[in-house]
Formats: sequence, C-alpha cells, structure tokens
Amino acid sequence: MRLVHADAVRAADAAAPALGVAETTLMANAGRAVADAALGFAPRRALVLCGPGNNGGDGYVAARHLADADVDVRVLAVDPDRSRSVAAEAARATWTADRPLPPLDAARLDAALADADLVVDALLGSGLDRPLRSPLADVVQTLNAADVPVLAVDVPTGVDADAAVPPGAHVHAVRTVQLAWACPASALAPARFAFGASDVADIGMPAGALPDGDDPAAYPERFGDAEATTAWPSPPPDAHKYAAGAVLILAGSPPWAGAAELAARGAHRAGAGLVTLLSDALHPARWPETVTPPVDPTPGGLARAWGDVADRHRAAQVIGPGLAPERLAELAAVLERDRTPTVLDATALAPALRPAVASGPGRWLTPHHGEAARLLEVPADEVRRDPVDAARRLAAAWNAGVVLKGAGAVVAAPDGRVRVVAGGHPGMAAGGTGDVLAGTLGAALAAPHDDPLARVAAAVLVHARAGERAAARHGAGLRASDVADALGAARAALAEAC
Repeated sequence: MRLVHADAVRAADAAAPALGVAETTLMANAGRAVADAALGFAPRRALVLCGPGNNGGDGYVAARHLADADVDVRVLAVDPDRSRSVAAEAARATWTADRPLPPLDAARLDAALADADLVVDALLGSGLDRPLRSPLADVVQTLNAADVPVLAVDVPTGVDADAAVPPGAHVHAVRTVQLAWACPASALAPARFAFGASDVADIGMPAGALPDGDDPAAYPERFGDAEATTAWPSPPPDAHKYAAGAVLILAGSPPWAGAAELAARGAHRAGAGLVTLLSDALHPARWPETVTPPVDPTPGGLARAWGDVADRHRAAQVIGPGLAPERLAELAAVLERDRTPTVLDATALAPALRPAVASGPGRWLTPHHGEAARLLEVPADEVRRDPVDAARRLAAAWNAGVVLKGAGAVVAAPDGRVRVVAGGHPGMAAGGTGDVLAGTLGAALAAPHDDPLARVAAAVLVHARAGERAAARHGAGLRASDVADALGAARAALAEAC
C-alpha cells in the first residue's frame, strides 16, 4: 500500500480536474465513503464536526447521506458561515439550506456529546504541520475525554499526515477512512495509534494525478502479511541445510555473550539451515546446533577465524551484536574482502566502518532511532519525527540498506525504495530483541531470493509477529528469548493465513 505525503495529495487534487474528474465529484465520493463507514457503527444519533476546508466538505456530504439513512444528525462547524473551497462551500450550502449550523466550541461540543453515539471528525485533513491552538485544541481535548467513538475523515485532527510523531494534541479515533491513498502517519508509530482501524476509500482519483506515480522510489509502501509470505516463502520439501541458508555470525564479547547467542537463536528459529558463530565469548547455555570454531583473542584473530570459514557456511552474515569495539578494525578488513550479504548491528554501526560498508553491495544497517541520529549527526527527535526521510538519507550516505527499528520499522534500500512495517508489541522494548532481529535478518538473506528489500521487510514483519505471539503467551514480562522461540510459529502462521 502506497503512503503518500500531503504535498503530493494536494498536487493530485489540483491535477484531477484537468484529467476529467471535478473536485465536487471527488468530494461526493469521499462523503459517501465516510457515510458508509459511519453506518457500520449503526448510529442512532451522529455528531459531525466540520472544518472550513475540503475535509469539512467531506463531512457535510457524509452528514447528508446519514440523514437520508434516517440517522439523527447534528453538525457543528468551525466556521458556519463559509468554506474555503468551491466544492466545500457547495456542500456546506446544501446542508444549511434547510438545517441550522451552529458554531463549534468546547462547551457546545460537550453538550452535544451527551446525545451522540458516534462522532465524525471532519475538522482538519492532511495539511496540518503544527500544534493545534485554542479553541480547536480545547475541542480536541473535550472530544477525547468523552466516551463516544470517533470516526476520522482522512487524518485524525491534530495529526501531521507526514510525521511519525503528532505535533501536539490530536484526536484519538477508533476508525479512520483515508481518502484515495494512505498517509505515512497511518503506518508510523506513535502517530498510527491515533488512527484506530484504518482503511483507504477509492474516491475516483484519476490515473496520472499523483506526481511521479510511476517511480517506485517516490513513495514509501506499507508492507504487510501477504507481501511477507510472497517475499519469504517456506522452503521446498527437498531443501537441505545449505539451500535453507547458512548464516555466519561475528558477535559477542565477555560482557555480552548473550547478544551473540540471541542472534544465533534468531537465525535458527527463523529457518537458517546452518548457523556458525565466531565469538570472543560463548554463552554457557549456547545451543549445540550452532557451529562454534575457536577464535584467537589476540588482535586479528577474528578476521583470521572468519577467513577459515568455508564459503558455503556464509550465504549471509551478521556482524556486531555484543562485539568488542576493539574488533572494529578487523570488521573493516572483513567487509573490504567480502561481498556476502551482511547485517550490521550494534558495535558494527560505527562511523569508522562507513567506507568499508559502502565499498560493497548487500549490506544492511539496523539502527534504532538514537543510533541513526548518531550516524546522521542530527538530533534524535528529527529521526523520530520523520523516520522515512532518515532511513533514506542513511541508506544513501552509506550505500547500504537500512532497517530503522521501532514500533513502525522503516526499511530503506540504497535506490530510495522504502517499505514501512507496522507491528510488534510494547513488551519487545527489552534488551536482546534487536539481536534476535539481526539473526532473523541473516536467515532471511541467506535463503535464495530475488529482491533483498522485500526479503528484509519480510524478516522484520516475521520478527514483529513473533513478538506479538510471545506477548500473548507471556504478557508484559517478555524476554528476547521468547521472541526467538516464536519465530517459527510466526512464519508458519503467515504462510497459513495467506
């Protein structure tokens, strides 16, 4: 599903009339779609809140359809005397021809909420990029305090359609009907939680209206279960361990032997046929299935051990979880000598490695927001607000793929293509889950594939689904080991569902 930013939506709206679709037609279709969604709540008394722009125009059209369906509808308007566009003004005039249109304020809203069993939020659409101010901020606070479900039109009021973090107070909807396209905020955390259940209505936007619509890198895409199953299918019945994929892991040090073990377990449980671990410290509870060649602890020992591993044992490699910083120089030597698909995590996310990483294809960085900010030399808040842009910039700067971790992970390829993967559980905010993800990515890249971006996005989604399954079993006390153990079942469930 394409995620379209607000500027492109406005450009498409402006281009539609020249392509044969009038603004009034788009608004009529949008209002009908909103009314259909509202009727799904089976309301008896609906309250529609209309703003002065096209979002409000959609609300007026929806209100008329609800009234025609025998719903008792009341409309409150930010500006009851006018609307800002010709289409919205026509919709407002049609509604007010034989009905009152009281002005919206917090006190009037509070009184109207007492009789409503559904609110339609048609106040502000995709153009907002700053915090709400009073009196609209007071309206939003009053609405959120009420025990009445809210259906939002396109974007919940107060949410910046392009940003992962709302700029201030915003509506918390139980459902949002997005119009023509989904917006980035609907897939990125924490903003996506304001949308509730979200779907996209076809409003008849003409083909060719969207700028650069044929460019696969122009817009990020939301990546879901169906795409993951296609990108990372189950191995064939006659697969052997090398066909399933061999993963080599360079990780771990005396304080952090567990990080290396978790990465190995992630690779095993995600389906790797063979896992080899080169580590300065092996965990006492390590799995016997993992091959663990000896590593000389002296400088250069890790690189020498890496050179002794047969090529067939490293269809993909994972470098960095829990590794001592003293090994960085050896990591550079490994990367400069090799073209194996490689996942770089934790210690390996070091500016000193940038030339070596950029020198070859198939490298994937796995930073969280703080690490990405450090690598980009920008404030962490900048990354949190626009993770899509941050991931793209980091991918371009390092000539590498990027998995920007979070509740809505962003996966970016060096060519500018982006996939957004929404999922997971708050309990996954625990030490070691990133190590499990690194191993999962290694297993995904080790198996045969045609599109690394899709395969990596699939691995991120499988990891998120594993976290959800583990949380359903263990609750808030989730451990990274629980996530690793759930990986196989998560992959199987995706295959069965799709």
